[in-house]
Amino acid sequence: MKKKYNVTGMMCAACQANVDHAVSKIDGVSSVNVSLLANNMVVEFDENKVNDETIIEAVENVGYGASPFVNESLKKIQEKKKKELHNRLMRLIVSLCLLVLLMVVSMGGMMLHEYGGWPKMSDPNFSLIAFIEVTLQILILIPIIVINFNYFTSGFKSLFKLHPNMNSLIALGSTISTLYSLYSYVMLIISWASGNAQQVMTYFMNLYFEAAAMILVFVSIGKYFEKRATNKTTESIASLMALTPDTAYAIRNGEEVEVQTETLLIDDICVVKPGQSIPTDGIILDGYGDIDESTITGESLPVHKKKGDKVIGATINKNGSFTFKVASVGKDTTISQIIGLVEKASESKAPMARLADKISLIFVPTVIGLALIAFVVWMILTNLNIVTLPEHSTPIALSLNFAITVLVISCPCALGLATPVAIMVGTGKGAENGILIKSAEAFEGLEKVDTILFDKTGTLTKGEMSVRSIKVYEGNEASLLRKAAGVEIHSEHPLSKAVVNEAKKQNIKHSESKGFEYIPGLGVEGDGIIIGNASLMKNKGVNTSIALGDFDALSKEGWTPLFVAQKDKLIGLIAIGDEIKINSKSAIKSLQNLGKKVAIVTGDNKVTADAIASSLGVDEVYAEVLPGEKEAIVSRLQKEGHKVAFVGDGVNDAPALTKADIGIAIGAGSDIAIDSADIILVRSDPLDVVSAIELSHKVVLNIKENLGWAFFYNLLLIPLAAGVLYPYVVMQPMYGSIAMSISSVTVVLNALRLRLFKRRVINKGE
Repeated sequence: MKKKYNVTGMMCAACQANVDHAVSKIDGVSSVNVSLLANNMVVEFDENKVNDETIIEAVENVGYGASPFVNESLKKIQEKKKKELHNRLMRLIVSLCLLVLLMVVSMGGMMLHEYGGWPKMSDPNFSLIAFIEVTLQILILIPIIVINFNYFTSGFKSLFKLHPNMNSLIALGSTISTLYSLYSYVMLIISWASGNAQQVMTYFMNLYFEAAAMILVFVSIGKYFEKRATNKTTESIASLMALTPDTAYAIRNGEEVEVQTETLLIDDICVVKPGQSIPTDGIILDGYGDIDESTITGESLPVHKKKGDKVIGATINKNGSFTFKVASVGKDTTISQIIGLVEKASESKAPMARLADKISLIFVPTVIGLALIAFVVWMILTNLNIVTLPEHSTPIALSLNFAITVLVISCPCALGLATPVAIMVGTGKGAENGILIKSAEAFEGLEKVDTILFDKTGTLTKGEMSVRSIKVYEGNEASLLRKAAGVEIHSEHPLSKAVVNEAKKQNIKHSESKGFEYIPGLGVEGDGIIIGNASLMKNKGVNTSIALGDFDALSKEGWTPLFVAQKDKLIGLIAIGDEIKINSKSAIKSLQNLGKKVAIVTGDNKVTADAIASSLGVDEVYAEVLPGEKEAIVSRLQKEGHKVAFVGDGVNDAPALTKADIGIAIGAGSDIAIDSADIILVRSDPLDVVSAIELSHKVVLNIKENLGWAFFYNLLLIPLAAGVLYPYVVMQPMYGSIAMSISSVTVVLNALRLRLFKRRVINKGE
């Protein structure tokens, strides 16, 4: 079974990797997907071997907390995030105020000493004043430590469990700074008591209380802005949630009453007036409305809806009024499914992120080792007088400075955020544009695709048969349509419906024929009117020579010509075809410009398929293909070394969508939950295939930039922190904490650039 769990205490990529590693080692667990951004994990396991207690215990053993996931409403989750961010801000403000006070106390004395306002060592009050100042520093530091004590509890717990994380580095750096400073404080008192002013000055100049505080406060500043920025990655989801009205107007006992949207039931009747948001999905029973569906489809123009049409929750009725019957509620609504897909994709993990996880697993222990090496090397260099110590410094003070700075500057926050924030923003931006990407793998996979196969009907064409041309050989067009519609009205065949719809469109009234007969594979007949193909005409003795030229010309257009005869005389030719979508040609041309090979796969006959392919300019055509054979075509191309995307309607094309490297389902509105597809294009617009590829390229590039920055940052700054450029560059722990925070925020801000993504504007029909 597959189950979701909340995980607490995770702060960085190392935390994520530790939890993943601990749970994946459990016998009976087949897969684990830990999300640092969402603070949860999805575990697939054998119920006969594993239970909740086993999984939770494994997480707790590496220093974190876990509990079964509680499915709360998205609005409540957003409210919790806002409250948590507010509390974090309050703690940060208090910490900052105390830090400023600490800096005034610690740095003020040095500045006074520099400009002659501080007593000299020969002054009898020097040691007393130094003692008072250091005591004040300790008193100010204590509440800063208390406010930020979570770094110590989490960090040391993980360290003692032998699974150190970012908090372990922070806790070690701050603790060592504090302990050494307390040692110096004690030695200062002893030196004061013995009257050794020179030693008092030495220990006074080697205090790290302000560094210990700065490490905690600057890391907290970075985490606050990081959290604030990552919360912005869910703004797309939040904006979708906000559009669903809290109340609806339902008909209860014959009266219109206002009720909570969450109380609506299937088959309830609701009323929607101009300017109101539609509370849930349903079918219009009476009236009409011009519906703004841009939140779902990305299409800016309102869609006219009338009796029998579907309406989607969270869309807005611009004009008109109507009543509708509720068709789905809660998690089954279109908007909930979209939000669910975006969240699921955000929590998934791209292959590139798995490399970062493996590195993170060994990164923190490696950093602790490097800090220890730096300390030992500098102790040797200073004690052997190979390097010159700064004034009033000691070998242990300088060595600790470099070791602590290495610990603080190396926190792998940026590494852990590099992928999930980009995925979160990318999926949210895709949803805004009617492109639902169901997993992080889909971003990476789509970017690598070189061959795109399109199903024809309903994908490149509208999937609706209509009369494309009429040739009359006796009488007039109205007379021909009247006779043909009178027979075809008895048939449910798509070609028959096209003839009847054309008659309605032209307001041609017709009477139903008598003696109707359907002739399988050939056509229909009634009241002496015969409609069908050339074989039927031949069987009935109808001479079609007069229409052969027109028949060939219409067939080359990709249409299906139907002969219409009255008794034994041909009176006309009606060509029926599936209209090509207005953006199909633009989409194919754009894909080819991106270097992709484009092909059509269709069950149509070769003549029709070739005609449509020629008008669209595709590279290759696979005609007369059965649904089951589409999968074989995908498989063959993959064996030839191609990365294949298949674009279909998600019903008959399910095997091909599943087999392809990336399955793209074109389906409008409520048809979004197509299990076999990796990507769903809500707008049913082939041009969105281009947008999806462009978005995937930008997301993958953004992830590479983030990972590159995270690796480069550590490769560059760890040696500097360790003192390789001493005495020209001497990094202090406080600067290390600032640099680490800037790194994390930089990664998040870079990912937020994806919010600027816009669908490429192409002239329709170009």
